[in-house]
Amino acid sequence: MIPDLPLAELARRYNNDETAPDWSQTLLPRWQRDGASLRSQAGGARDLAYGPKPRNRYDLFAPPGRAPDAGWPTFVFIHGGYWQELSKDDWSAIAAPFVRHGMAAAILGYTLCPENTVRGIAAEIVAAIAHLWHHAAELGVDRERLSLAGHSAGGHLTACCLSEDWTRSQLPATPFVRAAAISGIFDLEPLVPIYLNDALKLTRDEALAMSPAYRERRVQCEFIAAVGGAELPEFLRQNRLIGQRWSDVAEWEIPGLNHFTIVDQLTRDDTALFERVAEGLRI
Repeated sequence: MIPDLPLAELARRYNNDETAPDWSQTLLPRWQRDGASLRSQAGGARDLAYGPKPRNRYDLFAPPGRAPDAGWPTFVFIHGGYWQELSKDDWSAIAAPFVRHGMAAAILGYTLCPENTVRGIAAEIVAAIAHLWHHAAELGVDRERLSLAGHSAGGHLTACCLSEDWTRSQLPATPFVRAAAISGIFDLEPLVPIYLNDALKLTRDEALAMSPAYRERRVQCEFIAAVGGAELPEFLRQNRLIGQRWSDVAEWEIPGLNHFTIVDQLTRDDTALFERVAEGLRI
């Protein structure tokens, strides 16, 4: 559904730099700096290839030492950037608190638009998770305890994962113990007439087909849809929408947080969002 708004106002309601204009000069450099340190120090493996394209890679961060016999409980994260910006390396810092608490974390990369399509990105994410699951034993991962989360476009892709038939990839129908979409976009139709579609190239029909709000939910793990109370109105509406369209959704609106400070909650281990996402993984 496209809200009944002038196009300029609709576009403004998806321009997250308006609510946090300095995030790329403050938060992002800190995440990149902390992530670079973690990549050089943590256990696990970097740039694991799950497909043939340059960005078909993921990083696995693990505690030092030998993995438990069953493998490390593992958090899987899908980054945002409106399907057209940033990379897995910008988000490595999110793995740090999980590693400190005896868990592994996989940060997924994918091919960006316009080189790719939204549908193509969703397929790459499925391939990445299937690779992690099928190679779990050699990677020291407990594939019975995977938790999934994504931010912004990654929130959309997380919800797409909950509408996926995982048995087609030889995984269980519900391969996650819980999932969280943070500041997710669940209805892509409003993006069709605005500037974001210059790279996405969505038709209205394809936007609706790739909108989790209009797809069947197949994965029956606990699902949290979280949004910051200081986010733009469209993100608040999108979060309510998935709660209305799908059953058993835990809707969170966290006061005072904008589109970027909310994801920063996952770089720390003293927040309710970290605790809820990690809860099912604790040894």
